[in-house]
Amino acid sequence: SCWQMGAYDLVVLDIFMGKMTGIEVAEKLRETDKNVNIAFGTSSNEFASESYDLNACYYLCKPFQADKVKAMLDRIGSDEIDRMRSVKLPDGQNVILRNVIYIDCASHIVTIHCTDGENIVSRNSFAEIESIFCSHSYFYTSTKGVIVNFYEIAQQKSDLFIMSDGTHIPISRRKSRETLDAFAQFHFSDLRKGGEQ
Repeated sequence: SCWQMGAYDLVVLDIFMGKMTGIEVAEKLRETDKNVNIAFGTSSNEFASESYDLNACYYLCKPFQADKVKAMLDRIGSDEIDRMRSVKLPDGQNVILRNVIYIDCASHIVTIHCTDGENIVSRNSFAEIESIFCSHSYFYTSTKGVIVNFYEIAQQKSDLFIMSDGTHIPISRRKSRETLDAFAQFHFSDLRKGGEQ
């Protein structure tokens, strides 16, 4: 009943859960979201074929230890989880982080510009939005009232970023060195991880 598409990175289900089985819950989830990561935990392999039919990403046999959970997360892949990671805004809206190109604020209205062309509008303060997004290393405030997603920068010039949708975002002169250093550090870290897939 609390399911919302895009609100979860990973759903781990027990097979026996009271009113519905984990298999039944997974079937319901798949009706609305074909891509969410679903894992099952149970005490036998009896339902392994059903989990395969539902495109489950992992099957944990109980009792399991921390190393088994780590193996599950490694198999799913941190980049895949990161691509689906979402945040909930104070007004209740869910935003998938990697779908964001940039965020700007005008007349106390925050607009989140997304890769699918759908803007998300929020009346939360820019400071609240900034604290949520900039806690993730690939979001950065390049100038007053604007947050960029480093993944979505198509080109960097000395005084501006050109975003993947063609928008020109200025880089504050006061923060220019700091901003370009942060962007260079992001690129270095991304290259060490293998770059964008």
